[in-house]
Amino acid sequence: MALNQFGAVMTFAIELENQLTAFYEQAAAPGGAHADIFKQRAEDAIKRRKRIEQSRRSDVTEITLEPIEGLDEAAYQLDLSRHDSVAVNQIERIVQQFYTDAAPKINVRESRKVLERCLKEHASLMPLPE
Repeated sequence: MALNQFGAVMTFAIELENQLTAFYEQAAAPGGAHADIFKQRAEDAIKRRKRIEQSRRSDVTEITLEPIEGLDEAAYQLDLSRHDSVAVNQIERIVQQFYTDAAPKINVRESRKVLERCLKEHASLMPLPE
């Protein structure tokens, strides 16, 4: 499905962070490898989701209805079935690619900044050793 408007992009970003929250909470099983890292990543995903939701609510009055081209949610689907290092690193690459592609296409400056901040946070995560 094409992400061709502001609301669709922001809703997809919110859902992406929701998926990451659930994924990292499940991966943070006590005694599991990288449990502390996964717990922190789940908490960070919750914070990002809240920022995106707030931006979507507050910036909706500033939207100029310009179509967005070149974003298709199929390109950013996550395989959340595995919690090994290779899978986690691949998930983070896909999420970073979404924010890299989506942020410049948002014509509301504050919302674009929120997505850019999400990208920066994801990009700052150290890849897990494979």
